[in-house]
Amino acid sequence: MRIIGLVLIAAACLVPVYWFMPLAATRDPLAVFSQYLGSAALVLMGINQFIATRPPGLETVFGSLDRIYVLHKWLGVVAMVALGLHDIVDAEMNGLRGGPLSGIAEDIGEVSLYGLLILALASVITFIPYHLWKWSHRLIGIFFFLGAFHFFFIEKPFSNSDPLGLYISAFCLLGIFSYLWMSLLKPLAPRGHPYAVSSVKHLGGLTEVELTPKGRGLKHKAGQFAFLSFKGNGLTEEHPFTLSCAPAQDRTLRFSIKDLGDYTRRLRQGVQVGAEALVSGPYGHFSMPSGRDPQVWVGAGVGITPFLAFAESLKGKQTGPVKLYYCVRERDDIPYAVDLEKIAEEVGNLEVIIVNSAEGVRLTPERIIADLGGSVSQAHLFFCGPVAMRKALKSGLVLKGLRASRFHFEEFQMRTGIGLATLAAWLWDRGIYAVEKRRAEKPQAAE
Repeated sequence: MRIIGLVLIAAACLVPVYWFMPLAATRDPLAVFSQYLGSAALVLMGINQFIATRPPGLETVFGSLDRIYVLHKWLGVVAMVALGLHDIVDAEMNGLRGGPLSGIAEDIGEVSLYGLLILALASVITFIPYHLWKWSHRLIGIFFFLGAFHFFFIEKPFSNSDPLGLYISAFCLLGIFSYLWMSLLKPLAPRGHPYAVSSVKHLGGLTEVELTPKGRGLKHKAGQFAFLSFKGNGLTEEHPFTLSCAPAQDRTLRFSIKDLGDYTRRLRQGVQVGAEALVSGPYGHFSMPSGRDPQVWVGAGVGITPFLAFAESLKGKQTGPVKLYYCVRERDDIPYAVDLEKIAEEVGNLEVIIVNSAEGVRLTPERIIADLGGSVSQAHLFFCGPVAMRKALKSGLVLKGLRASRFHFEEFQMRTGIGLATLAAWLWDRGIYAVEKRRAEKPQAAE
């Protein structure tokens, strides 16, 4: 995440303080603070709706799209906290005149608040099926519109034509227009590069789809991902997938897609040669560094896909030694192992190491350090795989000398929680500890 993007968002939320401070000197300060919280929530939600449109240049300001998804989630969480406090802290003031719609606006504000809270909660409860979550997530824009209506017509100590009113209104309109674009206009004029499916292969649980451009095509870097959709067969909704090929002169593309849900199952069954596809992007900053420092690549399961592109891009490129750990659970079906071995023979500086958990083998920080000759301080490590494995490797390697900035990964998840399970487990452990402590102290008290 780039600091400039966070600074801009923080500044957007703090600018209204300039106008609210004089109001606090002549009005109830607590009520003014409540109104500021509601206004800041509208600013954050307007920004969040805009971010969801993925406008050009978004990654330049905020960083790679995978981190922007994380930012999108936390902006929503902070906005909901601000709205909740706005509702709890009394925002009413004496001496205000409301328009004819002020009463209705107050009721609509309550509907907006509880609707947004319910949908925000549904967004961070990850066991809700993806298709239900995505359908409900689209309703957030409607409740945001109701929140904007509440702001426009509710009683407040400034008018909509004042600088403060115009400022908050601008973010309300930004969010509304962004929602209308995503819901109505974008489906009518989809953005992207047209492609045709030239090959479909089924490799175990993977579906490999190769695409040929019908125009100039997409220009990408090894390790990036793109949004892919197909015409017909219930596959018109775009989904992000890693590009598993190095850049080619003719701009052909390859996606290696794991069967993980309803959409990918339909894709596996419905995509055929000749089908029309639309690809938008590319996105992501998961790319190899220049220089001769040693590199370690760790691909677990379908996480091998960016390293296929990495390996292909090594041809004709001068780099330091590269060790690729391909972590699998299967004994026989290991897609792309043969292809990677062939590339390793061609380029010379790539070593492919299969780590098969079915054989009782695990990849550990100690194994990586030993394979690097005892030191990891100069290496770059690239990881794509399960979060728990990533955290274990990163913490172990950083403790043993790897710089945290040299551990590269992507937050390639469309939805994540906010640590509710971890918090619940911690509270449970604290409760058990307190009970055991009291039991242990009882005999001593009796003595």
